[in-house]
Amino acid sequence: MQDRILRRILLLAGIVLLVWVLYLLKPVVIPFIGAFFLAYLFSPLVDVLVKIKLPRWLAISAVFIGIGVTLTIALWYLVPLIWKQLVYARDSIPAGIHWINAKLLPWVSSTFNVQQMEIDTDQMSKAVMDYVQTNYSADSIQAVLLKLAQSGLNFIQIGGTVVLIPIIAFYFLLDWDRMLQNLRRLIPRPYEATTLQIVGECHSVLGAFVKGQFLVMLLLGVVYAVGLQLIGLEVGLIIGMVAGLASIIPYLGFAVGIIAAVIASLFQFGLDWMHLLLVGVVFMIGQVVEGYILQPFLLGDKIGLSPVAVVFAVLAGAQLAGFLGMLIALPVAAVIVVLLKHLRDNYERSSLYAPPSTLLIQEGGNIEQIHVETESTKLDLEVKTQQDTDKVKPSDQK
Repeated sequence: MQDRILRRILLLAGIVLLVWVLYLLKPVVIPFIGAFFLAYLFSPLVDVLVKIKLPRWLAISAVFIGIGVTLTIALWYLVPLIWKQLVYARDSIPAGIHWINAKLLPWVSSTFNVQQMEIDTDQMSKAVMDYVQTNYSADSIQAVLLKLAQSGLNFIQIGGTVVLIPIIAFYFLLDWDRMLQNLRRLIPRPYEATTLQIVGECHSVLGAFVKGQFLVMLLLGVVYAVGLQLIGLEVGLIIGMVAGLASIIPYLGFAVGIIAAVIASLFQFGLDWMHLLLVGVVFMIGQVVEGYILQPFLLGDKIGLSPVAVVFAVLAGAQLAGFLGMLIALPVAAVIVVLLKHLRDNYERSSLYAPPSTLLIQEGGNIEQIHVETESTKLDLEVKTQQDTDKVKPSDQK
């Protein structure tokens, strides 16, 4: 008994030590985690190409080349449109400031009976320069330059990581089957069947969720972009695309999109209630399409989380790992739901949930004492006991 407890303590200590080392190596480990997830996402497509007699290295190369070509074509057509709308947004800033000074601020002053204000760009620029000259010395400027240099190095490091992830993913995919087999050999034999069942359920949930979420993002972005362009918003394409991509985090796409669209509408059309209403209609249609068409047909109940639990998972991911945590919060929550389901099943089958109870059964005049593990088994045995008792009574009377 003591040896078993000691082994468990040592195992737990080893797991804690491993997690601590991985945390210390987080900058090194993150590219490998990203590459593993990338390989996991595209391994089914590689397997399909391997089944049609392509060498595995050629199948992986074809998948990566296809992804690169698709992204290049999309950027080739989208970059000019996005650049045009960015130039329009830049040129609209003076008109927006004029509208704020001429219409919005006077309206706020007259409506709420407050002192009227005015945005003076020259005064704002002078105030910024005075603040910099007053609060920042030569040493501070050197520190700022040093931070900028460090930011440049961080940018180079991020670029290197982006290039490194596909390379590592390529080698993961090249050795995918053998790697999975080695991981399977680490599972203790008595727990192999149960572990593989849990892993299979996690795999099906994650696969369905990732594919469905990607299609939801794409189609929702199209709905937002087309709707905003139809109502005449000049930067509708950018806002729609950003809102669609941001919908990977629940409720963020809607919030970012409608705020940006309202601001863009105010800058372009002024305080035009009709266009503001049309912006609201576009996003309401997007929410209806997402809630009643895209989510049920593409995602369904893949995660099994209530809206409150979804919000909690996203906020917890943001607290633990920042923006990356928000991105992976729902897939991780889906895996946790599967694990908790099996944990609950094991708990309900344990003696802690339903303690053994003693039941007396009469068979042929003999009384036997047995242990009943669950309430359902107890009820079944009680019914059987009653039936046996009914059968014994006529013979006793004879």
